[in-house]
Amino acid sequence: MSTLELTVQATIAVVLLVDPFTRAIFFRLITEHEPERRREYVVRIMTVVGITLGGSALVGRELLDLIGINLGAFGVAGGLVLGLMGFEMLFGGQQPRAQGGASAHEEPAPESAETSIVVPYAIPFMAGPGAITTVITISSTGSGWSGPVAALIAVGIAVALIPVGHLMLVNRMNMSPSTVAIMTRFGGLFVATIGIQLMLGGISTYFGLT
Repeated sequence: MSTLELTVQATIAVVLLVDPFTRAIFFRLITEHEPERRREYVVRIMTVVGITLGGSALVGRELLDLIGINLGAFGVAGGLVLGLMGFEMLFGGQQPRAQGGASAHEEPAPESAETSIVVPYAIPFMAGPGAITTVITISSTGSGWSGPVAALIAVGIAVALIPVGHLMLVNRMNMSPSTVAIMTRFGGLFVATIGIQLMLGGISTYFGLT
């Protein structure tokens, strides 16, 4: 396989896994109270995703082996964090009445995305075990530097598309508060499902079932 063919295949795979367009919907939801900070958050997401996947392309397998981290265990841990985030979105981040009493009816203060934009949003929601595994696999394919070059180009293109989806498309979305609430719950279900899928995939990888 030529370097060009490998690069095209790698780019398609990484862009689909990072998914900078569809995931922009969730970025819109978690930054609903901080629209003025979206550009700052996008720069942070691009940096984290770029370093994570770019580093995986160059020294991913060697680094994991060196520090003794199993990619399956990473998938389980990342999936658990992502699943918890999804359930929090699904239930609006509020305690049930039996747990919170009267305070459960109070309007919660707007939350900042500051603490969740890197983990679990950038990692593992965008740069997850699937994307990391794919980049490492692509980097190990081909002869000489063709694999790493193809993987790095693919990562660069995927990272460059993040602001397109997360800023340009997000700014064109006009949603009422009720629509945001509905999408938050559907989004939470979707994110929780992805988290559980990552956990199951991590368990399969860890025990060598795939």
